[in-house]
Amino acid sequence: MEFINWNNLNIDTAEIYRRIGMPDADSQRSQNFKPAIEQMRLKALGLVEARCIYDYVPVKVTGPGEILLANQYPIKAVTSFFEGAQEVLIAIQTIGFRLEEQSKGLFDEGEMLDGMVLDGCGTVALDEALELLRGMIVKQVLARGLQTGHNLCPGGSQIPLETQKILFSLLDGGEIGITLGEGLVMSPVKSHTLMIPVGEKLSKLNLSCAITCEMCAEQQNCAHSRLKFGKSSQ
Repeated sequence: MEFINWNNLNIDTAEIYRRIGMPDADSQRSQNFKPAIEQMRLKALGLVEARCIYDYVPVKVTGPGEILLANQYPIKAVTSFFEGAQEVLIAIQTIGFRLEEQSKGLFDEGEMLDGMVLDGCGTVALDEALELLRGMIVKQVLARGLQTGHNLCPGGSQIPLETQKILFSLLDGGEIGITLGEGLVMSPVKSHTLMIPVGEKLSKLNLSCAITCEMCAEQQNCAHSRLKFGKSSQ
């Protein structure tokens, strides 16, 4: 297992606007929120503690709609994403508790706007950490002469949410302060798990280092889809 602390997040302002439901950061209505966004963005930069734990484990397609992870865990999956893969990157990532606690405190105090914006900043920070991880993994894999597939997250249409229990058995989330509850909800809430297939000739390859909506099977149903806003990538 490998550990990472991300210290180079930007928390992009345009992405904050998108996350709070205002995709056009230059509109007059959006500009009314600019002071709160700038203040909460700076606050968020001091609160985020982006950490990640990851590993590469074997994977193979074992039948229609099923893969075998780490030579021992059968998982129901859309197998086309794993065809041609010999291994898969598994990861658990978080931005920590501090921003979550501060955002809740603002809501409790009745500071709804600041609470909403700070929460949005946390989501943007987690997205940026995911993009940094993706970029690092793609470079590692390409250096080995292999290909990367799409980002696959438990709970999406490709792999079930129950897969998170398996990822937590393979990775020690506690090392970076993440626990998995009985309802498969992670704490801190702004955390995620991830799988990226790796192989010589993947059926569905994606060599992009960027996180784009085109990668996501939920793109048409997502309230924050960049495709809906005419912004397919960051």
